[in-house]
Amino acid sequence: MSELTNEEIEGRLNAQRETLTLVVALLAGLDATSERIWAELEARFQFQNNQEDPGAVPSRAFAIESAMMREFKLIFEEARARKVEWNAE
Repeated sequence: MSELTNEEIEGRLNAQRETLTLVVALLAGLDATSERIWAELEARFQFQNNQEDPGAVPSRAFAIESAMMREFKLIFEEARARKVEWNAE
C-alpha cells in the first residue's frame, strides 16, 4: 500500500462524510423510519459512559471514541441541514 499524505486522507474522509450526508438526507423522508434514522445517529454522538468528567483521565481509546462521536454529529447536522435546504426548494 502506498503512503498517503495527510491531505489525501483528509480529502478522502471529507468525500466519505459528504456521501454519507447525502445518503442520510435522501433516506430520511417524512415517515417513521426517518425519525429512527435521526434518533440512531443522534444517539451515537451523545456521551454515554456515565462518567461525570469523561476527560479527567485522557486515553487514546477515549480520543478515538470522542472523534467518532464528533463525526457522527457532523454527519447528523450536515444531513439535517441538507434536508431542510431541499425542503425549502
